[in-house]
Amino acid sequence: MHPCLCVDEILRVVFRCIEDRSTWCALARTCRAFTEPATDLIWETLTAVEPILQHLPSARTERLGFGDRRRCLVLSRPLSDDDWSIIRRLSSRVHRLHTFFIAMINVVPQWVDFLASPPDPSFLFPNLRALSIEVPSPLFGTSVMDVRTGAYRALIRFFHLLLGPHLSALRFSIPDEFYTDLDISSIPALCPNIRMLDIAGFMSVCDVQIPEETVHLFSRAVSKLSRMEIVRSSVASWQLLSSLAQAKELRQLRVKLPYRLDPEPRHLSGDVFPQLRALDIWADSLASCIDLFRWTSPNQVTEMSIRCLASYDNRDPLQALVNISSLISSQCRSLDFLWISWTSCGLIRNRNRNGTPSSARWRPMLEPYQACHHLRIIALQVSFSLTIADNDLEDMVKAWPHLAVFHLFPDGKADPPVHLTLRGITALLDHCPELKDFTLMFNATRVPECIAQPGCRKLVRNPSVKYMGVHTSPVSASSDIAAYLSTIMPSLKIIRLTRGAYEAAWSWICTRHPQKPTIHVDLSPMKLYYLLTAGTESSNEDIFGREWNWIHSSDAGRR
Repeated sequence: MHPCLCVDEILRVVFRCIEDRSTWCALARTCRAFTEPATDLIWETLTAVEPILQHLPSARTERLGFGDRRRCLVLSRPLSDDDWSIIRRLSSRVHRLHTFFIAMINVVPQWVDFLASPPDPSFLFPNLRALSIEVPSPLFGTSVMDVRTGAYRALIRFFHLLLGPHLSALRFSIPDEFYTDLDISSIPALCPNIRMLDIAGFMSVCDVQIPEETVHLFSRAVSKLSRMEIVRSSVASWQLLSSLAQAKELRQLRVKLPYRLDPEPRHLSGDVFPQLRALDIWADSLASCIDLFRWTSPNQVTEMSIRCLASYDNRDPLQALVNISSLISSQCRSLDFLWISWTSCGLIRNRNRNGTPSSARWRPMLEPYQACHHLRIIALQVSFSLTIADNDLEDMVKAWPHLAVFHLFPDGKADPPVHLTLRGITALLDHCPELKDFTLMFNATRVPECIAQPGCRKLVRNPSVKYMGVHTSPVSASSDIAAYLSTIMPSLKIIRLTRGAYEAAWSWICTRHPQKPTIHVDLSPMKLYYLLTAGTESSNEDIFGREWNWIHSSDAGRR
């Protein structure tokens, strides 16, 4: 064996390039030099506590009940000194832990009570760097709440034991009852080095009803976490937002806004969100988004994502969207990434159609962003039909020379009037040479007349474009159209469309294109969002980086 493979530091760097757990297990059994670095990687990330408990002599698995195929781990006796030695040896290797308590007939796992009473806190995950703990509400049925001083208290103690000075990432999704007994004020003292905080498990809890006093304690605790860089919160109040706005190191924020935030916010002094670069908003109404942007000016933000449910409070939704665009563009001139999704659940679709004229255009929403010359990604989705004309598109795209992604998603249930033609598409490709992907409704039944006229400028050719979304765009299966599309987009690889909408004609065009692009049918806007953000600093769940990928992976495997 080469001498360099006997150096522990080198082995750890090499082994970390391997992502297959089974390979680490094989390496750990290869030789003595490989054992320690490979074993450390095996245990570095755990998506449950049970793998440690399985090494105890008293551990066994039992079925949950008669006729139930699911099995759970149980311990036949309380933990001995030898058991605790095993737990300390294995848990000291763990740096990231995601623990999820499955609702097993309203019974808290029996081993939680054992682990909640260690001889010393150092016996339980002393080197933990990232903690995710999730307790589903169904776990606390009447039978458990009647014995609140037992299993319930054990879970609270177990949670607090996992909090330590090495912890830099903390995520918890817990029932409302937990907040009453959780010692929130102790978190800054126990975990002074927290950089990432996820309050209430944003994707798991939709309507969190947390007492006002608890939100107040959260706000005070957040204000004391001076190193915090990434925050997600489904708990929203002006007080909490004020604390976050004063956080000097905060770079990325995701917040869920309710229908309306009350009472009125207090005036902020000093620097507001001085380091914030990425802002992701989930909102129940456009009104709460407007309130937020009128209250503060996140002028350092370069990535903006707003996902809002259409609600009855928006009497003029198009004007509300225009107002949001004006606020964002005036405050965030360095904007690089913009994604706004305003969607309904089918409840107000008819009202919007009646209240929004068929000639409503995209231009009023897009025009304010002409002040943001750094934009690379623009994606807008609304719950009613909007149109755009060739001249409108050509006038606006001149302001975005670095544009790489441009999506205007039409209403998925309607076919709006199509005013855009291949002339407008050609202008987009001409003014945005870095464009790689776009989604637009346009008429592709005729080649632009100007190319046949004397003195016409050289035909546009944009080799950067790889992906094109056409939704229900009409197209002619003609050799002229196929030749024109092949010329202006010679590198086209994928065409996305709605099933049954000119699908045969677009397929015919693909067969005539030199690159033979493939057809993708019914790819949702959110799926496109995940594809767009995967592989960059953003994770496959959101725009908040790879730090939480191990959590999302474990969630996907469990569900």
